[in-house]
Amino acid sequence: MYTFIIMSSHKNSVRQYVIGRGRLLLLSCLILGLFFAAIGGFSYGLFQKRQRVSTENELQTRMEKEIQQLTQAKRQVESELAAVNAEMNDIRQMAKKIQEALGILGQGGDPNITSAPGESEPQQPDISAFTGAVPDTDDQQLTPSILKKELRALYDYINAYQKQLLGYPLILPVKLQQENGERHTFWYSSQFGWRNHPLTKNREFHHGLDIKTRAGVPVIAAADGTVVQVEESGFLGNTIEIVHEVSEYKTLYAHLQGYAEGLKANQKVVRGQIIGYVGNTGRSTGAHLHYGIYNTNKEKWVNPTLFIFDQDPMFSP
Repeated sequence: MYTFIIMSSHKNSVRQYVIGRGRLLLLSCLILGLFFAAIGGFSYGLFQKRQRVSTENELQTRMEKEIQQLTQAKRQVESELAAVNAEMNDIRQMAKKIQEALGILGQGGDPNITSAPGESEPQQPDISAFTGAVPDTDDQQLTPSILKKELRALYDYINAYQKQLLGYPLILPVKLQQENGERHTFWYSSQFGWRNHPLTKNREFHHGLDIKTRAGVPVIAAADGTVVQVEESGFLGNTIEIVHEVSEYKTLYAHLQGYAEGLKANQKVVRGQIIGYVGNTGRSTGAHLHYGIYNTNKEKWVNPTLFIFDQDPMFSP
């Protein structure tokens, strides 16, 4: 047992409290528990504060790092954008040079061919409807949409010009290069103009070009057009006639050995398409292709050699 005495100096009173050992121990444990609880609460509050400060510092560090990365990415994007703008300007300059070149071609030009007096040169493709197709956007700030618009107009211009050219008979009408790698030779055995006929020996005007090569060599359409005749035609033997609506020319292929499978009148053909095979039908001294070009506007035959830009004779007897 323990006795606690409490004295009051104000009223000179004395009070005594008797506490057993068990209660004292319980009170001591309670006091110690409260003390340690206070210590624990303080420590926990301090820990939480430190955690919060640490989290805030970590978040701030992360934000600063992200800001730095975003800044670097922004600089990278700005650098790439500047490079793209430079490339777009380069593309625009190239497009302008192409436009200038096509403008010259569209207005005609020197095909580097000299014709004899009275002979007709190939008519230049008329693409006047497309000369104003490329918009003038020099006074606008260059953007991808503007560049796309300029290039689209240029593409349409080139496409229209190409379609025009495909309607002109500008290639050699025989396929010399074969799929097996073999390449046939050829030469012009009889030119366009006055000659002594090899059979009759009479002097007469030859309205076409005789292309001498091996029998069976494929004959190809010289331009896009429509087949108007596939038949045997007297001295010319097996013939094909094609009208080229774009250029208003007609081409004739004569002395053929045979026709391409399924070829018939009113059929559309494209440049380079096989239409027949070199032969020796009709009045002929040997296997060759008689090739003629007729100007439907002027109603006259013209010299085919003025139109053939892709081949020169590989062999001349």
